[in-house]
Amino acid sequence: MLRHELDQGSLGLILSSALIAAAELLIFFGHLYAGVTIHAINLIFLVLSAAYTENEVYPVLMLLPLFRLLNLAMPVFFKITLYSYPLVYAPMFLPIYLIIKNKSLSREELGLTLRGIHYLPLGIAIGMLLGWGEYSLLRPQVLTQSVGMAGLLELSVVMIFFVGFVEEFIFRSAIQTVACKRLGQIQGVLFTSFLFGFMHGGYHLAAEILFAFCAGLVFGIMFLKTASLPLIVMAHGMTNVSLFLIVPVYSGLLLPIVAISLILGGILAFGLKDPRLSLGSGKIKE
Repeated sequence: MLRHELDQGSLGLILSSALIAAAELLIFFGHLYAGVTIHAINLIFLVLSAAYTENEVYPVLMLLPLFRLLNLAMPVFFKITLYSYPLVYAPMFLPIYLIIKNKSLSREELGLTLRGIHYLPLGIAIGMLLGWGEYSLLRPQVLTQSVGMAGLLELSVVMIFFVGFVEEFIFRSAIQTVACKRLGQIQGVLFTSFLFGFMHGGYHLAAEILFAFCAGLVFGIMFLKTASLPLIVMAHGMTNVSLFLIVPVYSGLLLPIVAISLILGGILAFGLKDPRLSLGSGKIKE
């Protein structure tokens, strides 16, 4: 049973998300224009709903169809795919800023604190392993021109500060927080992970949707336990760094990086842990 009664906001959350999933499935099966049309209609509905009702659900859900439409509409300016990522993701900083400024969700709820920062090495380890798993499915090309330190730095900046931040703010900070409030914690994490999976249908592989759902569960549980956006951003960003550079080029370094990150993470977790932080709830104990 749902923990909360399905009020107007909860129904709006479910119905709008169903439209998002339907649009993504249409795109997955090659019906691009039909999918784009549903996303556009959904976005209009969410904008009007947000304008006439005081509810945190609609502004948060607007982020997904808006992001997909920006993604599909953005012209290709660069031959190197990596350089296109900032153009797609940077426009999302504005609606993210407006959600933060609106304060319908507190900074603590959004994870915009330094809480859990000492778990960052663990986030790196988890990201590396997830990237290895995803590489076994996709076998993508390396995204950087250089595979040296310059390429690693370039890829890390894009994947952490653009891709990781934007996607994790949308899915974990915003949507998961609202979904957990409306549907309950377990349902909220599952609900958000399903959306996260559907939004990864661009490779037209059902296995990638399933993998993204599982990765979404990992990120969702991490966020639920720590309420730390920086931690989840790091884990997500390092997943992509591992996927697009470390595993295909430096696969022999994967296990040493994971081992060092786990050791360092364990030392920091036990040595610097704030005694007020309960990992069971992700909240500060008074």
